[in-house]
Amino acid sequence: MARLKLGKLEWAALEKLLRFLPVSGEEVLVGPGVGEDAAVIKVGEGFLVAHVDPITAAAERVGYLAVHIAANDVAVRGVKPSWFMPTVLLPEGAEEELAERVFRDMAQALRELGGVAVGGHTEVSPGISKPIVVMAAMGYTSGRVVLTSGAKPGELVIAAGRLGGEGAGVIAWDFAERLRRAGIPAEVIERARGFVEEISAVKAALTLKDYASSMHDPTEGGFLQALREVALASGVSIRVDLRKVALDPVVRVVTSAVGVDPLKLLSSGSVVATVPKERAEEAVQALRSLGIPCSVVGAVEDGPRGLVILESEEGESRVEEDIVDEIYRLWQTAHTPSTSTTSAPAR
Repeated sequence: MARLKLGKLEWAALEKLLRFLPVSGEEVLVGPGVGEDAAVIKVGEGFLVAHVDPITAAAERVGYLAVHIAANDVAVRGVKPSWFMPTVLLPEGAEEELAERVFRDMAQALRELGGVAVGGHTEVSPGISKPIVVMAAMGYTSGRVVLTSGAKPGELVIAAGRLGGEGAGVIAWDFAERLRRAGIPAEVIERARGFVEEISAVKAALTLKDYASSMHDPTEGGFLQALREVALASGVSIRVDLRKVALDPVVRVVTSAVGVDPLKLLSSGSVVATVPKERAEEAVQALRSLGIPCSVVGAVEDGPRGLVILESEEGESRVEEDIVDEIYRLWQTAHTPSTSTTSAPAR
């Protein structure tokens, strides 16, 4: 049998596994589906939106990341994330201070969102070398719910937030010594580390909910994988002009120093949305009024399902397969990740 790749499973492989499970029910409006960020369950006169995600590609700030990354997947449904349930797995021999650091980070993120922990599980687990946090997040609405699968031909694609920022922050924490050896100044590394505390996409998503036909949270595989998942879920193609895709200068410097593509890198804190052409400018202005960087970068086309066409000065290229996040390549090639003053066990 084929060996599975690092990172989340490609949809074709996951689809086979899901056949073992009951996945539908009278109240289940949206269950497991390609690109869909969260389940939608009919409860009373409204909808419960629920999501779960693990943090496995970082060694630092995992508690903080876990809360915000799960929250983002609820928010791109157009719903405020309110309730959280963490599962915290600690490596054998972990000291109490490590557990406290994870919980302090979770507490900080929950306070920022106005969310509360309503349950969870914590244990010391064999066979892992660093803390792993699996976070469930939930929200409730009696209004409209936005799906990944709502993109329609003729709509425009908006990218909001800092693309690659999450990945650049993880690199700055977990590969700091490699950045120093590459000559990256200390102030740039510190600025990139700060991106870890700027990964909430809740404000952007809740702003876009009144304009967007579809929204998606770029996590593993970054911006390009997010586009592919929207295209797959919606049964369309997407064309993007890379010359219109804005990248933070610090993200460019950090990713260039370690040789990774920022558009294929963890991008929590950003949102990909498709918006009817006549409402795109209004949506952009609403985001910019809140200080959220954004731009119209492409359009939805009536073409092969899941195809993403990229235009650049070098010509045209195509994304026709799922993307493995660049952060995994870094971990595969690393012998010993850098040690910071608040280091957690390395991968």
